Amino acid sequence: MLKLPKISLGPRFRPLIGLDITTSSIKLIELALSGGQYRVEAYAAEPTPHNAINEKAIVDANAVGEAIRRAVKRSGVRSKECAVAISGDAAITKAVQMPRNLSDADLEQQIEMQADQYIPFPMEEVSYDFQVLGASEKDPDMRDVLLVASRSENVEQRVAAVTAAGLTPSSWTSRPSRSRTPAAC
Repeated sequence: MLKLPKISLGPRFRPLIGLDITTSSIKLIELALSGGQYRVEAYAAEPTPHNAINEKAIVDANAVGEAIRRAVKRSGVRSKECAVAISGDAAITKAVQMPRNLSDADLEQQIEMQADQYIPFPMEEVSYDFQVLGASEKDPDMRDVLLVASRSENVEQRVAAVTAAGLTPSSWTSRPSRSRTPAAC
């Protein structure tokens, strides 16, 4: 299972870059928490280099990294940590129910044992993580858990591009695809 640091949205929230890499553009935004409200500190967009992304796969991480670096320079962001979006077309999300009485360690173990039921790829080819959403509205003895997975190559390509830009990927998020129909990763 891919283990990346979680974003802390508590009182010690540091500015964080949000990064979205698509076939047409690279968009970034830096958010900071001030007085209990999020504030946009900086933003920028750069065109994605020609032929650097082919059918949603990053084929030239250095070229994408250079475009990210240009966006970072133009925007003036201060943070080096970023949350990277993975397109809904390249991610699988599934809300599952787990017993409410499981400890965090038991919950993680249960997710690891059951993840292959929800992910249509060999587990050795997948990076996945989960987030507890809260108590289930359907069953008081259960809690809803969001399982998110992507092929490891999708994550590795983005890590290569982000690190080529001199940034540190600290978390991942799934972004809805434009089409509402599920697609293979």
